[in-house]
Amino acid sequence: METIPKSDCEKIGFFRKTHGVHGEVVLEYEEHYEYSVEEAERFFVELDGLLVPFFIQDEGLRFRSAKSVIVNFEEVKTEAYAKRLIGQSAWLYKTEIVDEPEEHTATLLGYTLIDEQRGVIGPIEEMDDFAGNIVFNVNFRGQELLVPYNEEMLVELDEGRKEITLKLPDGLIEG
Repeated sequence: METIPKSDCEKIGFFRKTHGVHGEVVLEYEEHYEYSVEEAERFFVELDGLLVPFFIQDEGLRFRSAKSVIVNFEEVKTEAYAKRLIGQSAWLYKTEIVDEPEEHTATLLGYTLIDEQRGVIGPIEEMDDFAGNIVFNVNFRGQELLVPYNEEMLVELDEGRKEITLKLPDGLIEG
């Protein structure tokens, strides 16, 4: 049997505890590995110094938070078997590590917000993320204006001129 070299893999977290009596385990991982965990078909578990593959059942991941997931492995059917995994490290091949999708919104501070209909609205002074919903805080005629953002609203992004043009919803700006 061929062993998997640790140098080809990256440790992403560890198995914290069992979940239920049917062999499920809770994997705690670093938050930046969330997309890698989501895409994984199996994890390597370090047992007796060797990395052993454990394959995930179809629909075998249930996310609890941005840093933990309940895993149901094909081979693990009992709580007793699952307890052997507790405290062990979880690994993925380095080539399976998925970068977080790039969100260009993080670089938009200081950009001028332009509405497709009204023209220049004002500079983006702050950005907030409310449970995945991006909101720009824009200075509009000396007043604070909160502008919700999603990519469907995007008309044009001009990085050279530091301008973003959106199709703003009706009624957002009065007057």
